[in-house]
Amino acid sequence: MIDLKKLEFSPSLSILIAGVLIAGAIIFTNQGTSSASDTNSILPASTQVPAPTADDHIIGSPTAPIVLIEYSDFQCYYCMQAYPTIKRIVDESQGQIAWVMRHLPLESIHPEARPAAQAAECITEQLGNDGWWKFTESMFTDQENMGPARYLALAGQLGADTAKYMSCVSSNKYDAKINQESADAQVAGAQGTPYTVVYGNGAAVPISGALPYQQFMSVIEAIKNKK
Repeated sequence: MIDLKKLEFSPSLSILIAGVLIAGAIIFTNQGTSSASDTNSILPASTQVPAPTADDHIIGSPTAPIVLIEYSDFQCYYCMQAYPTIKRIVDESQGQIAWVMRHLPLESIHPEARPAAQAAECITEQLGNDGWWKFTESMFTDQENMGPARYLALAGQLGADTAKYMSCVSSNKYDAKINQESADAQVAGAQGTPYTVVYGNGAAVPISGALPYQQFMSVIEAIKNKK
């Protein structure tokens, strides 16, 4: 059995998977019906993940035509590589693509993955969605010197009450959420990070790894143009 916690996806593996998806035109479809208000209903069982909720960290609208749900690890090098690519895709979409980020800490190889996830959630508790994405940008701009001191300093810089932040972190308040999102990712087929489900137009395609921009866009365009 593959140990999920020992894997993060390399670009070479990502390119191979993307080539198979694109060349083979593998688009997973749901034979049932879906509605604009039920974004999860368009996902097939093989890649089904929970629909975006108010508890999610999102850029854009959960009802956008295309939604990217990424399962990520703050200490994962390839997640850092994927971050500017996905950000560019969403920024260029003019509201047509939304981005949800969820947790999948690979703790056996990334000792700071869960502490960083806890820090991110405790900052978000005070500063909202904007706090999450500012923390994320900091981690994926520089993964050096990750640790409690850096997270605390960043919480203060962003405007959080540091005493409340420390209380939140020390209580491990968000363990259940992190565990649930990790379990959801595994059910959806994740075997490493980053793992992204791209869905819309009645179709869903799981992407493993940090794909180059053009290959990511090829998957998105295939979904947009599916008839």
